[in-house]
Amino acid sequence: MDRRIKYRNLRTMMGAVALVFSVAFVFAPPSTALAQGTEDGMRALEALERTDEVIARAKQIVDETRSEKGRVALRFAMELQTRAWTNYRGNGYRLALRLTLEARDEAWHAMSLARADIRSEESHARVAEEARERLQNVRDMMIDGGLRDDHAMKLIDEARGLLDKSRTNAQQNRYQLALRLAANARQLAVKAEERVRSTRMLKESLERRIALLERLMERSRDRVGEKGDDKTRAEIRAAERKLEQAREQLAAGRYREARQSCDACERMLRAAVRLVPPAAGEAGVHLEQAYRLLERAREMREDGGDLDPRTTQTMARAREMLDRAGEEIAAGRENEGLALVERAREMLRNTVREEGGALSGERVMERIAHVERIREEARNLAGPCSAPGVKELVERADAHLARAREHAGASRFEQAAAETAIARNMYQRISDLCAR
Repeated sequence: MDRRIKYRNLRTMMGAVALVFSVAFVFAPPSTALAQGTEDGMRALEALERTDEVIARAKQIVDETRSEKGRVALRFAMELQTRAWTNYRGNGYRLALRLTLEARDEAWHAMSLARADIRSEESHARVAEEARERLQNVRDMMIDGGLRDDHAMKLIDEARGLLDKSRTNAQQNRYQLALRLAANARQLAVKAEERVRSTRMLKESLERRIALLERLMERSRDRVGEKGDDKTRAEIRAAERKLEQAREQLAAGRYREARQSCDACERMLRAAVRLVPPAAGEAGVHLEQAYRLLERAREMREDGGDLDPRTTQTMARAREMLDRAGEEIAAGRENEGLALVERAREMLRNTVREEGGALSGERVMERIAHVERIREEARNLAGPCSAPGVKELVERADAHLARAREHAGASRFEQAAAETAIARNMYQRISDLCAR
């Protein structure tokens, strides 16, 4: 009996101890795990509220634009933020924190895309407008100058096609692609503008040259007169046909072919004049010698690349003087004629000495600068040109021009002049090949 009482008392005491421990556990301070959970929750809540602010700002910016990319990124950010709040309410604080940080990054990305599209839209509008203005300017230049240039028209058509595609992409909010297309159109418009300017200069030069050849034709006929034989008259007739051909090619817009016809016409006229016996008397002999000096100067000018406008002008004045001298001698005014001959010969002797003598650095640099301008025209033509060997010819011409600069820098002016002439001839060949 006593044992049972003792056993019952022992159980009662153990139960009391267990109760004390249970109460102590309930009212004890928070555990480490609970403290960590509370800290995670606070961090997640702070991050969620900050992300809500960023998303609200991103929505305002995206709504003010037509950026489709920005809208897509913003929707994704909002979806991530919704999931983050759901996890937070379910005590999934760490996952909520990770999701809201991802949502915030995506919101910033949406703002960046929207702003980039705004910049692209503004740039597209500016570049497209510039391209349209350049194309209109090119059309006006062609109409005002009566120019014909198939290659320039091809560039214009390609540029307009790119602008149409650019406008379509802009309407579909693809501004970056629209901007690239507009920039390519502007580049083609610039090439067309350069091409038309070059063509206009060539056309104006041909018009002046044909007018000069017409006057030279009349003077050559007068000089040949009754003295010319059948061969001389045949040269004159061939020159007339070449001059007429040059006029037709000019009217048809085949400017480079017209230039070649003008060259051939002038050579034929000079050949015809050389076949005529010199005028009788001392004055006639001096006049003929002066014409031969003029021919020598012309040949040296062509060999040197026809690079100096002052030389060309000097030769033109000397030719006019000799023609007038011939008229004076034919009219019996030999003294007046001889005075003109001597003035013309002095001008030509100076020209021959300059062309054949030592070259100054300034003169060589002028030639190089002139060839560099010809180079730009040739390279513009060579870009879209499909003629075989053109690219290699451009590289060779560039190499000769580079050597000319090197020689000029080292004061080797004779070598520089020779390299310049070679480069000039190659660039001219490129223009002839690619203008057909």
